[in-house]
Parts: sequence; structure tokens; C-alpha cells
Amino acid sequence: MDNHRDEKQTASGEIILPHQQFDIVAKDPFYVFPEDMLRFLMDRLDFEFIEHVDSNLTTVEVRHMDILIKVMLEGQPVLIHCEIQTDDSVQPNMVRRNVGYLGRCYEKYGLPIYSFVLYLRSTAGHRDPGGYFQNVPGHRFIVEYEVIRLNEVDGASILEARQPGLMPFTPLMKPPAGMSGLEWTRHCAAVTQSLPVDSAVRNNLVVELWVMSGLAHERPHLLTFIPEVIVRESSVYQMIIERGKQLGAKESTIAIILDLLDVRFDVSTAPDLTSLLEAIDDLQQLRHLVHAAFEAEHLENFLHALQTARPGA
Repeated sequence: MDNHRDEKQTASGEIILPHQQFDIVAKDPFYVFPEDMLRFLMDRLDFEFIEHVDSNLTTVEVRHMDILIKVMLEGQPVLIHCEIQTDDSVQPNMVRRNVGYLGRCYEKYGLPIYSFVLYLRSTAGHRDPGGYFQNVPGHRFIVEYEVIRLNEVDGASILEARQPGLMPFTPLMKPPAGMSGLEWTRHCAAVTQSLPVDSAVRNNLVVELWVMSGLAHERPHLLTFIPEVIVRESSVYQMIIERGKQLGAKESTIAIILDLLDVRFDVSTAPDLTSLLEAIDDLQQLRHLVHAAFEAEHLENFLHALQTARPGA
């Protein structure tokens, strides 16, 4: 991702979105239209949505899966897990990261897991093997997950189904032969604007489509067929901006804490403090930890304050 930029107005009036925009928008359809997204991932209809499941996995530190949903499938509850990747995961790579997620998830819930990795950008995911395979007799270890690259999905068939939750993703899918990417995006926007849903819901879908299209096109081109007034008045747009500001404030506060600890103590032997701090969503708690980092006589004093502040402590 790019460095954080707060939403602001340029001299030309251009809309600037926070760098977390794709992560925020890509997850939203899983909560607003979960059945649409589940049908797309699993390519089947014989399931019953039950609930979204807590995706925080706590051991010594907290790991957060992107999407975790419980469904009833073939008479038994199972978990549907999806990681949404704008680009390739590097440190760690997606295989190592997802094997860790799935092991912890099974430890916590003890249910069958259907895992997917959804790659948004056309350049991402091409080297993801879809699992880890250790074929050592007596020590075989196989973890598989399904890789979905949006640019390989037939966009026309998805658009024809007119499932609202999938509309924001359609511009990133493969367009019909002979149609340019920008023409395809324009067509996706027109179909979305014609959906027979509540106008507020429809406008939010258009804005999410506009944001996701930014992975493939320059945003000024998109505003030629997506009215700026729809963008600015959308509750999704306001949510993106507010969430971006919250995440920016959180990132800045964590950076201050880590800088203080680096100056005052030798943190080379400490736990992974970044992941422990990132697990705390309460900005006020993080601000208290700034004071703790400044006032602690020893690193152990700060670690005790951090343990008290962690979720579930």
C-alpha cells in the first residue's frame, strides 16, 4: 500500500481517498450482501448463512483474518474464510500466512474450513500455489485453499446475474472480447445504477465500484460517468473517510510508541510489539500506552501495561 494520505481537497477539487480504501471497500459486501459473496466464492447454492464469526485469533499475539463466516453446508456447520489481497503478500508470503491462520482458526473453532484468497489487482496472485504440501511419509501435511484472481473471472456472466454484492468487483474482472477496460467499467457502472434496489444502497454500490475501479484506471476518468455528487453523499464514502482517519491516527500512535521504546530500551528481545499494538482498536488505550512507554522504568513495566490493554486481557 502507499503511504497514508488523509482525505482532503486539492486545488482542482479532486477527491483524495485514504490508502486503506481498497481494504475497506472490498470487505463491505461480505457484511452487506454475504449470500452474494458466498455464492461467488463457493460456486454453489446449497448453503445457509448463519453468522459472521469473530476473526481475531489470539495466542501470544492477535492475528486478524479478513472474512470469517459460518454457514450450514450439507447438514453441518462449516467456516468460510476469505483473505482479500490487493497485491501479493510478502512478509510473510501468503502460503505461510494462510497456513498460520487456518491452524489457529481450527484450534479455536474445531470446524471444517473452506478457505479462499481473493486477489484484486491483475498483477497479483500469479505465483500463489494455493496451499502447502509436505509429502513426507508419516509426516504428510497438506493445507489447501482456493485462489481467485478477479482478472481471470468472466465479468459478463457475473454482471448478467445482477447480484448486488458482486457489482463493486466487476470492473476488475475480464471484460468481453473487444471491449476496453474503461468501456467495461462504464458498462458495469451503468448496470449497477439500474439495479432494482433502494437508491441509497444503489449509490453505495456505485461508490464502491468507483473505488475498486481505481485499481485499474485513473480516477478522473471514472468521474466522467460516475457523478461526484453521488460519491460525496454516499454513506460508504463517509465511512471510508472516517475509517481512514481512524486507521491513520492508530498507525501514527503506534509509531510514536515504538519510537519511544526504541529510544529508551533495547527491544530486540521483546515480543512482536507491532502486532500486539495493532490488535488494540481503542485509540484512547493506545494513547495511554504512549504515556506508559514514556514513564516506564523498565521494558517489563511497559509490557505489563500492554498486556492489560490487549483485547481479551
